[in-house]
Amino acid sequence: MSSANLDSLRITNRDLDELTGLDISDLSMGWATRLSVFQRPRLRWAWLINQGLILTVALVLWLPASLVISRNLAQQTVGAFVGVGGAIATTLAYGSYGIYKGQQLKILSHLLDEVDRFNEMIKAVEILEELRQADHTSKRLSLENPDAVKEALHLTRESLVCGLMSDKIMRKHQRFIARRHELFASIETNLSSLQALQATEMAGDYGQLLNEALQVGTSVHQELSNKQSD
Repeated sequence: MSSANLDSLRITNRDLDELTGLDISDLSMGWATRLSVFQRPRLRWAWLINQGLILTVALVLWLPASLVISRNLAQQTVGAFVGVGGAIATTLAYGSYGIYKGQQLKILSHLLDEVDRFNEMIKAVEILEELRQADHTSKRLSLENPDAVKEALHLTRESLVCGLMSDKIMRKHQRFIARRHELFASIETNLSSLQALQATEMAGDYGQLLNEALQVGTSVHQELSNKQSD
């Protein structure tokens, strides 16, 4: 099992960006904050440092403007308080919004955590392989069935990729899913109209088209009803 083969299995940040349609990092998913940030001390400190940088940028933007305004009003102290308060409020709002969006993307956050574990697993296998090559006499460092290990990693990768792509599709059609009850009502209304038209227009080509439209509409309604019951 060569390291080149394992490199092809690793899911990179570029892969994640393409599979999710978001800018993925250790801390964020687009504008959303990854929930695992608050479960790992290293990432928690990185998130706090990032919030400190955001506060610094907010101070740079808020203080000059507030001081200029307060100078015209001869109340620079008040202006300084307003600038600092505005910067703190901006930072808190930004952080809260990220956490809120992260709560909405719980499934994606969990999948990304699984991707991290998968990449760590590949790294562990690579280290074991390097140790085996350095000490050919040690049987404890050798994998019993390298091909089986590679196949398991490959299947795990395919499962993760499928999960990420499915999550992207669900997010893309979230509005459709949220409006399914409205769509059902609209389909039922249209079916009733088609049935009324069919009752009076059964003769000729027009009646045949109405009949075909009614059959298609009924099939779509049944399929959507099955999806909803699932």
